[in-house]
Amino acid sequence: MPEGRRSRLDIYASVLRAVKDASRKTHIVYEAKLNFKRCQEYLSELKENGLVKIESQSPLTWVITEDGEQFLDKYEQVRELIPR
Repeated sequence: MPEGRRSRLDIYASVLRAVKDASRKTHIVYEAKLNFKRCQEYLSELKENGLVKIESQSPLTWVITEDGEQFLDKYEQVRELIPR
């Protein structure tokens, strides 16, 4: 993979970090460095897998789930083992 490109798992982790404290999509887009369309795709995938959920409909607010926290913890443990 070329230097600078993020893997799907890296992007999942970025989105999960962005929703740790209940976030709206605009915040997630900027924090995870995604455009709105890609952000929605990743949020949908993470929601389908039970890693994020919608906390509030108005305004639409996303939060990380317990499973999402566990995923993020394991992801960060693996990243520590891999030299950059």
